[in-house]
Amino acid sequence: MDETRIAALRAAMLFLLSLASTAAAQTTGGVYGPSISPGHESFEYRATFVPDSDALAQRLHYQHSLDSRFRLRVLAQGRKTDQSDFDFDYVQGELVWDITDASERWQTGMRFDFRIRDRGRPARGAVSWMNQFRLGSGWSARLLGITSFEIGSGAESGIGIQSRANIYRSLAGRQRVGLEMFSSYGTTSNLFSLDDQRHQVGPFTSLPMKGGWSLFAGALFGLTDPAPDSELRLWIGRSF
Repeated sequence: MDETRIAALRAAMLFLLSLASTAAAQTTGGVYGPSISPGHESFEYRATFVPDSDALAQRLHYQHSLDSRFRLRVLAQGRKTDQSDFDFDYVQGELVWDITDASERWQTGMRFDFRIRDRGRPARGAVSWMNQFRLGSGWSARLLGITSFEIGSGAESGIGIQSRANIYRSLAGRQRVGLEMFSSYGTTSNLFSLDDQRHQVGPFTSLPMKGGWSLFAGALFGLTDPAPDSELRLWIGRSF
């Protein structure tokens, strides 16, 4: 990595630490990595269901690589409410910056998000520091640090802090199987005790299919009281 990229990485890390995200009721997000494929273009549908509360969140996103360093994504999410089986939740824009080269065993990058929500809720900005490690023998791992802040009427004070991680193995046919973990710690103005934090862990698998289609399936199980006992997750994607 040249000196310019090292300096950029240091600046990005300092920015991340100066900011900070609390998890949503249902986890439609993933443990995303920094790697970008030039010319990539895809759509994806995601659904998350919480059996205990009958809660359902659905989202659709489109992403497109600008080059080998930057990728844009736009998404919209709806959720089941007392008034409707599908009610608008939010729209979000994302920009991913891949700082390192694809050949490096440790890849790192940043993601910048901005979310507009319904029902007069404050807007939300977020910054993620993404890390991906090739461990050998088909194993890889990802570690994310995510920070967020709210803007507008009713905005929560302080900066939220969240982390995500996974470890997975690549199998024949580019299938992946692994374990992922999602954690939310509160905000800088109200850091939660361990019992009040939200921690979830569970298995997942992803499977490429013919015609550019892909399938992701997983489940998350709550380790602390604020987290739901279980969440079932399904993603269906198509690359062009």
